[in-house]
Amino acid sequence: MHIVSKILIISIFFVQSVLAKETLFDNPILLKEEKGCKLSEFCEKYIQDIDIEKFIKQEIEADYVVVSLDECLDVALKNNFDIDIKDHTYLSSKYEYQNSLSKFLPILNATSYIADYRGQILVGGVLRDTFHETALSVNITAEHHLTEGGKQIFESKAAKYFSKAQKHEFTFTKSQVVFLTVKYYYQMLLAKINIEIYLRNLIERNAQYKLALNLEKSGFGTNFDVVRSKNESAQAKISLYKALSDFRLSQTRLANLMGIKVETALMPFEDDINPLNLLDEKLVSVDELYKQALSNREDLKSFSDLIAYEKQIKNVYMTDFFPKPLVNFQQQFQGTLNHSVSPNYIIAGYLSWMPGENCIMGTLTKIKAQKEIIKIKVLEYQNKLREIEQQIVDAYVSTGFNKKEMEVAKKRVEYSNQSVKLAMLRFNHGKGILLDVIQAQSQMTQARVEYVSAIIKYNISQSELLFASGRIDKETIVKNYHP
Repeated sequence: MHIVSKILIISIFFVQSVLAKETLFDNPILLKEEKGCKLSEFCEKYIQDIDIEKFIKQEIEADYVVVSLDECLDVALKNNFDIDIKDHTYLSSKYEYQNSLSKFLPILNATSYIADYRGQILVGGVLRDTFHETALSVNITAEHHLTEGGKQIFESKAAKYFSKAQKHEFTFTKSQVVFLTVKYYYQMLLAKINIEIYLRNLIERNAQYKLALNLEKSGFGTNFDVVRSKNESAQAKISLYKALSDFRLSQTRLANLMGIKVETALMPFEDDINPLNLLDEKLVSVDELYKQALSNREDLKSFSDLIAYEKQIKNVYMTDFFPKPLVNFQQQFQGTLNHSVSPNYIIAGYLSWMPGENCIMGTLTKIKAQKEIIKIKVLEYQNKLREIEQQIVDAYVSTGFNKKEMEVAKKRVEYSNQSVKLAMLRFNHGKGILLDVIQAQSQMTQARVEYVSAIIKYNISQSELLFASGRIDKETIVKNYHP
């Protein structure tokens, strides 16, 4: 009799409980008449009826733009501000290098003047004659500093290395943007899927709260069950709020990286998540990945060029001790307007020498200071190598364990689904209690969240491993991306 009465009460609850004037978020299930509907069937029906993208649009109060990962990569590589900055920085350094080469050319200069002379000549107090003459003069000068004792050679080499470093930085920034786009996109997809999971959880928690409330009124439940169900429903709403917040923040983060309006509401194309296969089934060793990084990482190449640049700057300072030769050639045309203009030539060689700035000490201290800068750059390079090695080890370890975690989490989802079905079956036949259903569904929610999170972490750790070893690019990601 107890079992029959319990089932009857459950049926009456779902038939008679009609909620009016409540939003989807406040109460995602609007109970309608469903004759003979069991708790599991009822929750599943209303979960299937929910449009998750429409729900998100209502909650974030913004129209969204549906995007896929490959589209985000295209836009980011085209519009990202960091890439544009590095591009212009490289172009500026390239022109600076060309400017340093131009100093090897001679300096050309041309001057001229015309003067009108008129008046009388006074000689010994006697006015001898009157005159009117126009004088002409043209002076063409060519001067060559003959590398200023080697200074121009070292300056041009320094500018060359600096330009190469900026080019490597530009290329590295593009690979960095590819990695961050992959990372931010999957974080946004994770938040979207979590919204669906927590919305389902909220539906189930609210349904159980209504059931506990009716069981208490009929005498088959306790106030403890009602309070516990209310607490579970409140916790489910908090989780949903957090997922919505994470989703909106991930939208702005990705939009900013892509160089579009930050307030743009992006929506991942996928409704589910699949593992990316970016690496070989059998992972190469850490040592091999580190060797690949040494030859592929553009930021390491940039560091090497910057060290070479600083060494050339030291050589520039050392030329203060060298003699400075100079060759000067002048051709002049002088005469008057009424008479002929005659040319003349001057070729001169000059040599100057100064024993450094401020009696040698000025140059010596500059050289010593520059040597310390070189040591700093070498130490920064070595530290960078250690950071890359750590990044490779971390990503390598994470990829391996994330894959194992993903496989176990997938099994846990299967187990939790079975647990919910059994708990529902026992409850509907009066052999179980509501707490068993609540616990089973809570575990299922947690299992789904952990499974999706494991896939996201696996995808991101793979892309990070490619980035750390210097092998990431858009083509590699898109080739293995199958939404």
